Amino acid sequence: MNNSENSNLMTLQNVDSTLDYNVMPDELVITINKAKSLSNRNGIAWMLFQRNQLIQSHTGFLGDPVFNTPKKPLESSSTQRLYISSPPHRFSYSTSELNAFIQGLNVETVCYPTLSPTLSNLLGVEAFKHDDITLIQPELDATNESLFFGPATIQSQQRPWTTCFVSMNAMGQGVTYEHFLSGFGAKSTLYHSLTKDTIVAVEKTLYQVDAHIDVIKDKCCAIEIESVEAFKALQSKLASAGQSVLVVLCGYPFFCQLANANVIDESNLYVALTGVPSFAQYPAPTNHTEPKIPSLWHWKVISTQGFDSGVLVKMRREIGIKS
Repeated sequence: MNNSENSNLMTLQNVDSTLDYNVMPDELVITINKAKSLSNRNGIAWMLFQRNQLIQSHTGFLGDPVFNTPKKPLESSSTQRLYISSPPHRFSYSTSELNAFIQGLNVETVCYPTLSPTLSNLLGVEAFKHDDITLIQPELDATNESLFFGPATIQSQQRPWTTCFVSMNAMGQGVTYEHFLSGFGAKSTLYHSLTKDTIVAVEKTLYQVDAHIDVIKDKCCAIEIESVEAFKALQSKLASAGQSVLVVLCGYPFFCQLANANVIDESNLYVALTGVPSFAQYPAPTNHTEPKIPSLWHWKVISTQGFDSGVLVKMRREIGIKS
């Protein structure tokens, strides 16, 4: 689950920003981006620099060991600077684990972001103190807070942060993922959420009619679901196991049921606008009823993205709002 790497190829010339505790250093920006590239809901990364040169780094998932990477032998007595994408908290690492990691190194600076009061309270952020080490804690901007949505939702909702993907036409009728995936950049948009560490719940009827759903079998662990009750039970099991992110692929009617039950946090609604007749649509079930449109209070539209034949609308619930 973890991806660790040693490297001496990266050198940063401008490190004066570390002198201003209110400015996020370039090295920390890079570290946060490394975590987000793995998972933008529960990724974590650290980077160790010596004489402005990267000597060791690590990326992984929140909940997995963070500092279990063997230390790279140092060839000189030069000091090091450690940049971490997350502060110490109950879902990442403890201050004692951090102290154990830097023992034997010559770290003079530790830098990680300061979270908002809401996230800090949910995650139980610990205070790190060391007499011989300078601690720098620039504020994390709101656009990067999504890194902590997974564990924060386990703490506040007792379930994983849940992202829903829906492919439909303008009438809310299901359109196969072939239509969505035909657009340039669509595959990377979908697959970024389907890492090997992701659990994906797939509406059973969707599995039966859309052959393109099979591609997720090579990406992650897929579980069939048939009802909201079964979905809630799955969420509870995953939260108990420390799984902080869940992705669900379903049709629009089932999405409405999940949203009305307040068991999802984020949605990616792909609306097919052109070329729909050339792509298969899901057959309506015999017991089909019009879905109750969810009000989605405390949600907001994050972005829209145009593809060759449709548009992807991304929405999410405000963090810290109780379901």
